[in-house]
Amino acid sequence: MKKNKKYSRAQTARPRLPETAIDRHREAIDSDRLQEASAFIRVHRLLACSAATLLLAGSAGAVEWTVTPNLMLGETYTDNVRLAPRGQEQSDFISQINPGISLRGVGPRLSLTANYQLQTLFYADQSSSNTFNHMLNAVANAELVDNLFYLDARAGISQQNISLLGAQAADNANLTGNRTEVRTLSLSPYLRKRFGIMASGEARYTHETVDTAAAGLNSQADRVNLRLDSGPAFGRFGWGVNYAKDKTDFAGLQENTEREVYSGRLSYLLRPGLTVLGTAGRETNDYLFSGPSPEGSFWTAGFSWAITPRTELDASVGHRFFGDTHALGFSHRSRRTVWSVNYSQDITTTQSQFFVPTSLDTAGYLNMLFTAAIPDPALRQQFVENFMVQAGIPASLFNPLNFLTNQTFLEKKLVATLALNGARNTVVLNAFDQIRDAATIGAVTSVFLGRNDFTQSAHIEQRGGSAIWNFRFAPRTSLNVSGGYSRSNFRDIGREDRDKFLKVGVTRQIEPKMTASLDFRRLQRDSNVGTSDYIENAVLLTLYMTF
Repeated sequence: MKKNKKYSRAQTARPRLPETAIDRHREAIDSDRLQEASAFIRVHRLLACSAATLLLAGSAGAVEWTVTPNLMLGETYTDNVRLAPRGQEQSDFISQINPGISLRGVGPRLSLTANYQLQTLFYADQSSSNTFNHMLNAVANAELVDNLFYLDARAGISQQNISLLGAQAADNANLTGNRTEVRTLSLSPYLRKRFGIMASGEARYTHETVDTAAAGLNSQADRVNLRLDSGPAFGRFGWGVNYAKDKTDFAGLQENTEREVYSGRLSYLLRPGLTVLGTAGRETNDYLFSGPSPEGSFWTAGFSWAITPRTELDASVGHRFFGDTHALGFSHRSRRTVWSVNYSQDITTTQSQFFVPTSLDTAGYLNMLFTAAIPDPALRQQFVENFMVQAGIPASLFNPLNFLTNQTFLEKKLVATLALNGARNTVVLNAFDQIRDAATIGAVTSVFLGRNDFTQSAHIEQRGGSAIWNFRFAPRTSLNVSGGYSRSNFRDIGREDRDKFLKVGVTRQIEPKMTASLDFRRLQRDSNVGTSDYIENAVLLTLYMTF
């Protein structure tokens, strides 16, 4: 492993990129598109290989396959298609014709869900911006050899905002120049074995790829995880040992990152449901760092308490190379409500976050809400997806605004969520407080018109919340209201942005397989940098059909 390298902050101070750098960035777009096409082919070759492996797993047992074609037709009027500053607004009509397909396979050794949509965007006044986008979300789990060899696979294609400093589009229709397509693929074969009542073990290899047109973000990560845990023979005492090593290579960059962790765990069951536990180990990280050397011993101490079958509390304190650590997890589920509070601190990257399911996913909370009524997971997932389409409920909550970077950073995040489901009302509320501190120097971040988020401010804080309310005032008609607020503070440059979102609409199920919705949307940013302010009002008409 390479030796860690340290530089002072004075050595890393970077001037703002001049206009000539911006021009060079724009001139490189054609080259980036060629690289993007090549990356797109690589990702889909890997995806084809994983799909073939999963289908072989499915052939070994009875798998029930469901294929559902769908079509979304949409028309949008916006008074600020580019989310431009006040006084520079341009209005436009935007048409969408989006065919899609949903594939679902459920069997004793295979579970697969894949949703794909081709989004086409046609602009009445900005016809040179007509485009199409691929959107994919696929997850599969297979048991290739009985009780021994398994495979997890995940693939996605989505469009993300590049920079937190740029205009934050609500969807792909806004022409902000601050969005890019991100393609991800994760393949994780692993061995899992029980050694009688003494222990159980797992050996896992994971390969992850991220491809995007944003500069410096394309990467490949390879990870090895080994663990051995105690079995029932040890009674109230428990133990475990873990080893993890991963390496991330960034295309076109000389500085890549490596991480290695050794750890051990001890636990004791004080009484049914209440366990005290502790961990200790050592970690090394190889990246250009600006703060404490990213290596050394670590420890945590805490407890896990299943207060009731539907209420759980986990808490711990500890210490790592960057300082004291704290973690909290609380969840409670009743027949009609789901409560959760989570706090975490960790060194992470944008790349790794692409492969972690969002904690602010609406479907996840609705899935928990309907657990008692629909025990079967596959049936419940299908019900939730249909319920969201028919009710017009958005797929995710208004969460901390993200940005793309290849720098490693320390993230401290607190999220509290409440979901309720009644006879005619469904409500989801959340609040968040998130801090990101850049931990690396020397890496290139994604460029938005010559600006880099972490090189502009190494400390970025976001606070806010959101709410979703669905009111079913008729058997086939719903009122939908969603809104959100986020305050972003860039300490090093003294900038503060306040982003607001509001959407109000009505959804009507015309036929069992046809749903229509009419919505009004308002986006607003108020910033102490005057040229960053904008307001958008939009009206959206959507027709969704399945076949």
